[in-house]
Amino acid sequence: MRIDEMTLDQLLELNEAICQRTDELKEQENLQALSQLRVGLKVTFETREGPAFGIVTKINRKSVIVLAEDGTKQYKVSPELLKPLHEVK
Repeated sequence: MRIDEMTLDQLLELNEAICQRTDELKEQENLQALSQLRVGLKVTFETREGPAFGIVTKINRKSVIVLAEDGTKQYKVSPELLKPLHEVK
């Protein structure tokens, strides 16, 4: 069936299914990202001002608190936006 042939009820039902699936996929992505993080881990992420570096201080269900490398700022970041920094030995 083509979308332009669907009734309003059919479109609303389709929209609900799409929103539910989108939420499920975002939750999976979030859980995967959270599994890679731990308190004390050095991370990097993008801000409006450019790349930022910091240390994970708290992990919540949907966000991570990161203390800026210089200790002047605290960021609340979505876990999927964080990239762990691996120190070179």
